[in-house]
Amino acid sequence: MLASFLVMLRPRQAAPIGRNTGRSLHALLLNMIRQVDPALAEALHAEARVKPFTVSMLQGRFSERGRRRWVRPEEVYRVRYTVLSDAVSTALGYILMEKQTYREPVMIDGERYEIVDIVTDAAASDGWAGLSSFETLMEECDALAKIRLEFASPTTFRQGDVNLLFPLPESVFGSYVRRWNAVAPLEFDQAKTLDAVATWVVAERYDLATRVVPYGAAQYNGFVGYCEYRIFSEDTETLRLLNLLADFALFAGTGQKTTQGMGQTRRVAL
Repeated sequence: MLASFLVMLRPRQAAPIGRNTGRSLHALLLNMIRQVDPALAEALHAEARVKPFTVSMLQGRFSERGRRRWVRPEEVYRVRYTVLSDAVSTALGYILMEKQTYREPVMIDGERYEIVDIVTDAAASDGWAGLSSFETLMEECDALAKIRLEFASPTTFRQGDVNLLFPLPESVFGSYVRRWNAVAPLEFDQAKTLDAVATWVVAERYDLATRVVPYGAAQYNGFVGYCEYRIFSEDTETLRLLNLLADFALFAGTGQKTTQGMGQTRRVAL
């Protein structure tokens, strides 16, 4: 099961958001899963390789006070959680959709928030929520020669000792095929896929800007915006594979630190 949940939250009082909110929302996800399956939560916390979930930053309308952003009790905020495994989907789906007792206040950066709604309908979320499966993505993918991606939160790729601040085709589709192979029941030939990307795919148009993401005493630079890719291959199998990976981006995220708010991505219509 692949799922994207939007958790709608209202703060009980005005409060500043911390510099580690991505980590706080990551911890909230693990705490929710721990309510249902403590062993799974511990395994996810300890897992060093690709994790089968992503976490957005806290989204909504903030007040600015000095250099800090504040939440307001009259506003509703949201965090987006995506899951890429049956075990995580089952646990999180139960705690959010069925176990009504978890509609009690949750803690984010030391402040209480009420959960006011859970959204899983794509039509009710501007396409950011939804339920699917690996099999459904494979059955429904197109063979289009143009793909447009929206990078909604700062995105970056680790390349040696530096962070790459541009969505090169090899970086973007390489990120997706590695995540796919880590969590999907059917693996693709990674070397062959990356060779096809290097041979046939170019970034044709883009509208991007850089953003800074604070993480405690450190910070990350990333890019946000849109990038359109053209695939020059006429091979249907190649086209379908790359379109499939682009569709997978909604659940997988892009680049590094996708479990702490970065790399929120979706395919958008041309």
